[in-house]
Amino acid sequence: MSIKNAVSKTIAYAKRNGVRAAFFAAMERVGDNRRDNYKFVPLSDAVIAEQKKEYKLLAEAGNLVQFSIVVPLYNTPEKYLREMIESVVAQTYGNWELILADASGTPLDVAKEFAAEDPRIRYYHLDSNDGISENTNRGLEKAKGDYVGLLDHDDLLTPDALYEMDRVIRKSMKTNKLARYSACPLRLIYSDEDKFDDASGRYYEHHEKPSFNMDYLMSNNYICHFTVMRADVIKRLKLRKEYDGAQDYDLFLRACAEAALNMPQASSQIAHISKVLYHWRCHDASTAANPASKNYAYDAGRRALQDLADSYDIKATAVQLKHVGFYRLDYDRDFFYEREDVGCVGGKILNKRDRICGGMYRKDGTLAYAGLPEGYSGGLQHRAVLQQDAYAVDIRCIAVRDELVPIYEEITGTKYYNSFDGSRKYVVTTFEETEQAIIDALEGGLTDNFAGRSVEEIASLSIRFAEEVRKRGYRIMWDPQVTKRI
Repeated sequence: MSIKNAVSKTIAYAKRNGVRAAFFAAMERVGDNRRDNYKFVPLSDAVIAEQKKEYKLLAEAGNLVQFSIVVPLYNTPEKYLREMIESVVAQTYGNWELILADASGTPLDVAKEFAAEDPRIRYYHLDSNDGISENTNRGLEKAKGDYVGLLDHDDLLTPDALYEMDRVIRKSMKTNKLARYSACPLRLIYSDEDKFDDASGRYYEHHEKPSFNMDYLMSNNYICHFTVMRADVIKRLKLRKEYDGAQDYDLFLRACAEAALNMPQASSQIAHISKVLYHWRCHDASTAANPASKNYAYDAGRRALQDLADSYDIKATAVQLKHVGFYRLDYDRDFFYEREDVGCVGGKILNKRDRICGGMYRKDGTLAYAGLPEGYSGGLQHRAVLQQDAYAVDIRCIAVRDELVPIYEEITGTKYYNSFDGSRKYVVTTFEETEQAIIDALEGGLTDNFAGRSVEEIASLSIRFAEEVRKRGYRIMWDPQVTKRI
């Protein structure tokens, strides 16, 4: 990001959130930049040759998955267009088609030239410019592949992008003993990505994504690039023009919610490849370089999230957070009624120095964001301030579904009460009943039961309880806006 864009972004942030919040955001950004030693390492010639050899053997054996890559074009600069197409042509996996849906007033000669040279490239000059969603849908109509990927007209794929996607699909087919790719259970596959500075040629801001996380997706479009979807799914859902600017986010929300929102076990239909397969080009006009340049897109994202909640009859309000493009659902009073898939919700615990000392635990018992100061967001993706699925949450700051309360009390050895400091968002019983439960706990000294326990024991008990919650088919959620101080 240029100095000019960084300053503009900081000023805009201060106007939205105040000078104090902007100060913390700037300080955290400086620290992140100092620690950012990311360096993209391209594939070696030997690896490229080996992947091409493997593809050749697959092609000779037959039964290849076909990928369609759909790119909406609009007055794309020749340099960007040429490099984007060349990144597709350079794929080590060769069974693809590139569909260029061009809404430019005048046909783009470079695209026509590439299409004339390679039959896998199909160029269509659209008779009208109906916006990015409708233009993309026109391209989707032409797609013949088993899986469809979306690529922006000025971005780049790594040479192994389709090779890695094919590996995941073939593994799923073999595991499930399937012969037809249309029957493959994988409906969506996504990879890591980074940014490419057009001026300096530098790769930076590696977005190392987690495995699929539905509540995290409902906080921001972390899936983004590079993503392929099973053709029947994307052609049925399509992109919706009323969410132009956040059309991909709207699509991913709907596609993932069908598989995972109410059925946590079905999230195996969504796969993550922990490897950078996509370079998001940054230049002065791009959203990647200057998010504030497309504020309408972030409002569209909020509306897409609200529509998802409404579609699933979830009584909640989608709101934007301090950082543009990041959201949360503020639920009505009876959270566990609105979210039948969630068994418990944990909050964030701060020590006397206002640093995180409890909250979301990883499988190995380590605390996520340990020691992070209050006011910091957790890095470039701001994950420490976002609602998300968690492996385990802290038993000292937790709301539990009624039917799971006996399990909580058995594991922790202490009587349960909703410890969200009287917050009504996660209360199943009436407020008066919860208030009385807190009074009873205080009078009995039960809130001190965790005081003498070690950090390791708290983590262990939290994980044990979380495992029992998952055994019963429930998801565990972390909400860092719920805060407890000890």
